[in-house]
Amino acid sequence: MAILQWIQHRSVVAMMAVFVLIVAATFWPGRKSRFQRDARIPLNDDR
Repeated sequence: MAILQWIQHRSVVAMMAVFVLIVAATFWPGRKSRFQRDARIPLNDDR
């Protein structure tokens, strides 16, 4: 049982680290223009 608890604890820490990295990559200052451009995609009229 101790091994399973150790694995569960490590997986929670790993998933939290992945989440923080994704959030940091999303809100990185140089990416603002790309996200603004991508946010306008549904509003573009492609007819």
